Amino acid sequence: MSALAHLYLPGALTLWCALFFALAALWGYVELARGDETARSFARRAYGFFALSILLCAVVLGLLLARRDFRIDYVFQYSGLDLPFHYQLAAFWAGQKGSFLIWLLWGSLLGVPLMLTIRRQEAPVMGIYTLTQLGVLLILVRESPFKMLAQTPADGQGLNPLLQDDWMVIHPPIMFVGFALSAVPFAIAMAALLERDTKDWAARAFPWALAGFMVLGTAILMGGYWAYKTLGWGGYWGWDPVENASLIPWLFGTALVHGLYLERTRGRYRRANMVLAALGFLAVLYGT
Repeated sequence: MSALAHLYLPGALTLWCALFFALAALWGYVELARGDETARSFARRAYGFFALSILLCAVVLGLLLARRDFRIDYVFQYSGLDLPFHYQLAAFWAGQKGSFLIWLLWGSLLGVPLMLTIRRQEAPVMGIYTLTQLGVLLILVRESPFKMLAQTPADGQGLNPLLQDDWMVIHPPIMFVGFALSAVPFAIAMAALLERDTKDWAARAFPWALAGFMVLGTAILMGGYWAYKTLGWGGYWGWDPVENASLIPWLFGTALVHGLYLERTRGRYRRANMVLAALGFLAVLYGT
């Protein structure tokens, strides 16, 4: 039963399509950065199809969980016949592969408003941002959530009883929105360095940094209450690796928000802010 036979084709195809369109978008933005304005439309369309492919990928995995299709190894590991529907939904992000997928889903969708609002810095910012999404996508292509078992079990292993709580449905998706947002200030900072034009980068990065600070902070508060209410830790904070994985990026994000405000109003801390933008994103990568 533990031997994996092959991949579930509809899900695997969405991942491969996403990889193709992400590479196409990256190529388009490289050409746009070289001065070919005709590449802008191509790059935008390619990125849009990349985001759509990831959305379809998430829909496929969600349907497999809803149908309790135990041919799929990921469904077998985190789902079960007696699991209520909302916990079936929560099983999506109960494992590492599903967590990477929802992280990539939020990241790909956030790239659309970024693409439409970044204006003259679109080529370098979206090129770097697409690279960050490609990194997560390559992990998913290699460690696919659509691997199938050689034999179909009668039932799944189910969701960890400690995770069978309403907060499991709400908390992780919000946390991964915060993680996804950390890539935007990073991309804007790296693009500013690449273009050697750091004059206005703080104004472009500040709204995204503030959104990430607020969303991830909300997720941390939710997680603390969940730990106190359900998990039996005897407090709101346990200083375990899971909690610290969200706290460290949030601390970098807190410093970045304050630093960007001072840079915009007083012209200070430009280099420090760029370091903070990079460290916040790297902390998310390390923590996940």
